[in-house]
Amino acid sequence: MNTKTKVITGFIVGAALGAASGLLLAPRSGRKTRKKLKVESKRLANELMEKANESLDSAKKSYNEKVEEYSKRGKSSMNHLSESIKV
Repeated sequence: MNTKTKVITGFIVGAALGAASGLLLAPRSGRKTRKKLKVESKRLANELMEKANESLDSAKKSYNEKVEEYSKRGKSSMNHLSESIKV
């Protein structure tokens, strides 16, 4: 795991723990606290899914760019080899 990933993971975990402890220590009734926990957990889950999808899209884009780059290199090498054989 690289440093950037560790920092982001640490931030997300810290935020979740902070939010959970804040909710648990808040002066609300149990019913209100449970409802707020449910709402916040859904919001956090949605946010994490968005971030995961963004990361996946970025990885796909990077992968496709590399495939295209290697494909161009391969075609160029094949053309060069083909020209060398013809001579």
